[in-house]
Amino acid sequence: MNMLNGPDEISGLTRYRSLMLLLTRCSIIMLLYGVAASMALASLGTVLAILFWLLSVDWMRPWNRLVKLPVFWPVLAIPLLVLIGTVYSVAPFDYAYRYFGVYSRFFVILIIISVIDTPAWQKRCWYGFFAGAAVTLVSTYLGIWMVLPWSQSKITGLGVNHSVFYDYIAQGVMTSFLAVVSFSHLVTEKHGKIKLVWAFVLLASIFSITHLLYGRTGQVVCLIALMVTIFIALPIRKALIIAGLLIGVGVILVLSSPVLLKKFTLLFTEVEAFQQGQEMTSIGARLAMWRASWDFFLDQPFWGHGTGSYRWLAERVFLDPVMCKISCVHPHNQFLFFGVEHGLFGIAAYFFLFVGATKVARAVEEKYKLIIFGLLAIIWVDSFINSPFWISSERNFYMAVFALTMTSFYLNKKNPQTDSGQS
Repeated sequence: MNMLNGPDEISGLTRYRSLMLLLTRCSIIMLLYGVAASMALASLGTVLAILFWLLSVDWMRPWNRLVKLPVFWPVLAIPLLVLIGTVYSVAPFDYAYRYFGVYSRFFVILIIISVIDTPAWQKRCWYGFFAGAAVTLVSTYLGIWMVLPWSQSKITGLGVNHSVFYDYIAQGVMTSFLAVVSFSHLVTEKHGKIKLVWAFVLLASIFSITHLLYGRTGQVVCLIALMVTIFIALPIRKALIIAGLLIGVGVILVLSSPVLLKKFTLLFTEVEAFQQGQEMTSIGARLAMWRASWDFFLDQPFWGHGTGSYRWLAERVFLDPVMCKISCVHPHNQFLFFGVEHGLFGIAAYFFLFVGATKVARAVEEKYKLIIFGLLAIIWVDSFINSPFWISSERNFYMAVFALTMTSFYLNKKNPQTDSGQS
């Protein structure tokens, strides 16, 4: 009887595992749509992806592939360092527990890479992201003429912020990545009509960042990311010409956009105000946080002060409740954040995340190479002015798209090997 039932039991287990993996992959598509168009769907997609992956009991099958991935050890090291940091942290347990809860999301990157293991599912994930990005981009433009229920701003016309589902910083970062993806397709696509479509998306993305969003982060990361992809994609002489034109267009956009001109003029004003002792501005608060964080780091440069310690230390420096509300949660600099809490080991783990991703970019097809380098440029720049893997809206986005691009190491190699990454 056992011999007769054996194959049926195996078949039943296989069907169950396949169903759980299917639900995991569908949840990841929901996550990728959500990181562009719905924080609620992004959070729900993350929770469901973790749940269904755990229920699949498919944890060890992809192990041999994952350990060969250049970003595997940094992705694993960061949450483990944060976990170890809870043991010796100077912060209260609830602080340390909350901060570990944030960085434990790095495991989601490995789950996505594990289950998005065929070109078909990778395409579906990209379609999910594009669908969310399209809804957001169209809604942003519609905000010029009508007040949408999901718009952050309830004002029509130009010269005001038109971010929709997310705040203008998160939307600026997401749209910058859309611009990078559009440019990567534009220079690698062979069909003229499709090139025109990607050119339109690229221009629409850039204009929305410069004229329809009230923030500097999007403009800065978009410009630098496009510069990086231009110099990687084109011969140096042509790249210099295109880069010069891009800078010229950027200057024209700044001068033509009341929103952009005001924000960049305000930047210099805020720096001068900080030098005179005024910290209650966007730039002034950042400079104050960075100065305090550097002092915290120098006090314990090797292992840091432990998980959650930045908040505990900052509360003893920024005594003004209003200032503390801005400055006591995270230092708006991911490198300093890891340095304060986990010392040189934390900074090194984060740095090697970029090194590993660079190795992936060098191994894959040109289109994905440009996308990965563009994404890395966005994360790198944002890491000096924000804490991209701490802030929920940005964290969900970065982890999802980073994982999706890293699947290219298995699915889009220049020289495909026998291990294609397929299950």
